[in-house]
Amino acid sequence: MAINNPIYSKCPSCLSNDTLRISRARNFIEKIIKTLTFYELFRCKKCGWRGIRSSFTINTRWFKRLLLYLLLMILTAFLVYQVLIRIA
Repeated sequence: MAINNPIYSKCPSCLSNDTLRISRARNFIEKIIKTLTFYELFRCKKCGWRGIRSSFTINTRWFKRLLLYLLLMILTAFLVYQVLIRIA
């Protein structure tokens, strides 16, 4: 179920509908943005515009990221708890 699917929105440059497509990451920063956030890289098929837009959709990738973040939070809380116990 897509909440906000930018593929079907207008291109910010040429204002054409249904021309945005997901683009590949070209460098390390773009890979980090694509992996750790809800933003994706897009390219317009008509004018060639390339940029970052939110692509928040509820799918399996979204659930995997949510589980990863929850696991990291639990692991961090556990480690902080263990450090505090050893200090006290």
